[in-house]
Amino acid sequence: MTHEKPSFFSFEGEMGRIDYWGSAIFRSLIAGLIFFVALAFVFRGYFSSSYEELSAAISQWATDHAVRVWLLGEILNIFLFLPITWRRWRDLGPRLKKNWLYISVVSSLMPGYEVFPFVGVQSLIITLGILSIYPNFKLLFWPGQQYAKQRQNEQS
Repeated sequence: MTHEKPSFFSFEGEMGRIDYWGSAIFRSLIAGLIFFVALAFVFRGYFSSSYEELSAAISQWATDHAVRVWLLGEILNIFLFLPITWRRWRDLGPRLKKNWLYISVVSSLMPGYEVFPFVGVQSLIITLGILSIYPNFKLLFWPGQQYAKQRQNEQS
């Protein structure tokens, strides 16, 4: 019986720990490349400038457009990382409750606390960040059903 790999953006199937790590690293490289191309396009006029000018321009632009940068990051997060997180959760089975997965996903979609300078929103962002440590730890390091199948095949 052949096991077909799901497509890049698919939510179907399961994903083991090692596959999750490899896919997360690969997708991080893709997201970094997209951010690099976007920033290079925005700052193409500064390529021949000094480091100080470029640094000042990037700092000013980042504070003026923090919400846009956050939205680009969230769009990339939804399309690149949400499918593998969902497949990894499915592999863990009953070891991680769905509510913890929701906390992890909402926390990953929240902006940095400097984007919204309101105390209540900043408190929520920090609280969700702290709460998401547990589900993210399980997603990254806990063995799932694929590991159990592999161990069972080794013992037979």
